[in-house]
Amino acid sequence: MARNRGLWGFLVAGLAACGGGGTNTDNNDPNPPQYPGDPGGTPVQAAVIDVVDNQFSPNGVVIAVGGTVTFRWAGIAGHSVTPAGNPGFSPTAGVSYPPKELVVTFNNPGTYNFYCTIHGVSDGYGGQGTMTGTIVVR
Repeated sequence: MARNRGLWGFLVAGLAACGGGGTNTDNNDPNPPQYPGDPGGTPVQAAVIDVVDNQFSPNGVVIAVGGTVTFRWAGIAGHSVTPAGNPGFSPTAGVSYPPKELVVTFNNPGTYNFYCTIHGVSDGYGGQGTMTGTIVVR
């Protein structure tokens, strides 16, 4: 019986140490993700953002009010498309693998930041925090 208690204690400690990394969107993050900002240019009615291995390509687009962005998974790794802060957008995508497409319509002007919950946060895979993007609607 004592052996089983030791095993349970080990498992609980191990799970606590994991902490669910990759989901830190806390505003108190000492190393918050950096978003690319306004990419400039003339708004388009439709844009495509490729969700590739550890990056969004392009990582910033400008679309017109009522326009759409199609997120298209390519490569081999799993990634999410998650809004960061307000305003948010819907639908979103949890960690997904290619082939997949997600189409989002933006009916209100604003700056919409987004990230991958695995590679876009400072406590994510490899501590990269670099898989972020921005959609500007005007």
